[in-house]
Amino acid sequence: MRPDFLRVLLLSSACVFSACSSSSPSGPDAGTPPPADAGTGSSGEVASSSRDNLRFMNPEQLTAHFASALSLPPEQVCNELGQYPCTTYVHNVALGGVEPYGVGLYEPLTSTGVTTPVAIDRLSLAACARRVSLDVTSPGEAVLFKGLELDAQGRLANREGAPVRDALTALYQRVLLREPTENEVGTLSQLATQLESKGSQTPGRDWMIATCFAVLSSAESVFF
Repeated sequence: MRPDFLRVLLLSSACVFSACSSSSPSGPDAGTPPPADAGTGSSGEVASSSRDNLRFMNPEQLTAHFASALSLPPEQVCNELGQYPCTTYVHNVALGGVEPYGVGLYEPLTSTGVTTPVAIDRLSLAACARRVSLDVTSPGEAVLFKGLELDAQGRLANREGAPVRDALTALYQRVLLREPTENEVGTLSQLATQLESKGSQTPGRDWMIATCFAVLSSAESVFF
């Protein structure tokens, strides 16, 4: 994969959700039920949860989640060198797993390490690349990216069309179990322009991988 595409992909995925608040909730305590109108208000802002007890998925949960969301067999989600499972073998400890036999680690680490985000990106990118490859190779059996037309330069023929919106809606429904907002659809649709400006030879296909990666690797996806 080209370095320029990877840079755009990683930066764009961070920007897609940059509007989300990272501040601690200042509302009711953890034992108080949320107000009746909690959630997305008329302004489109998402209210902070009153129960800030997010937990990072362990390797087995991540594998099952990614496999289910992208309709992939678990063994095809990510394999280093084509044979070593990313979650339960190569990046097991970084993703919160244990390794009692090799390094004597019987309990998972109490907090995520500096390599955990890299491992998540690796896992997400591999899974998305596999899903896109299957969808492009067998469009009649496509799971996410159905009916997307590409022009002679490999670009999306109509990024504002129904197939693009349908693909993004299916992606959010399968990964995050919700509908995308208009802002999310607009942002990810315009991501195609950034990829095209980098001189990609397959901008349409790169867009499919990038949008899948942005959603699959988000905090909303990997925490529960």
